[in-house]
Amino acid sequence: MEECPPTLIVFEMQRSTADGVTTSTGLEQTPTRLVVVNYRDNRTSHVETLWLEGEASLTNSRPVAATVRYRHRVPLGVWMVPRVSSGSPVCFEGGVAVGAWDARLDAGESVTIDIGWSVDLVDRADLNQDGVVDAVDLGLLAAAFGLYDVREDLNQDGVVDGGDLGWLFSRWSD
Repeated sequence: MEECPPTLIVFEMQRSTADGVTTSTGLEQTPTRLVVVNYRDNRTSHVETLWLEGEASLTNSRPVAATVRYRHRVPLGVWMVPRVSSGSPVCFEGGVAVGAWDARLDAGESVTIDIGWSVDLVDRADLNQDGVVDAVDLGLLAAAFGLYDVREDLNQDGVVDGGDLGWLFSRWSD
């Protein structure tokens, strides 16, 4: 998915984490829909891949057919950027991976959908995405020095400058 869809109503989730795996359950009920979710993810222990597996049960409580939507958000932190493949239910905005699902349901109809996905993560400073932050990345950053609104703007202040150089060196691979 190219652009992230709009955020929906946020509802309470119960979470527990053991051995680097977070288990989440929650439900939201409004006059128009019921959403029940159960999933597991590695949000607290991801290194190169972030994954999520589980299901969402969606119910249309309206008296007519309608689309019921579910979204979830997983914070990644400032340095990690996902490689999202074409056709994935996941998008990325503002340091957050967003999963999005919709189901067209008849009045009173329910459906349970798989909400599993995984994305590979790369370090924002690894500009050529070869797994290390090194002289090649420094060269790419230097070539973009002074440019505005480009991916080499590591601190996302709008221009590639000395601040980005400091960020790159702070992520330098051993």
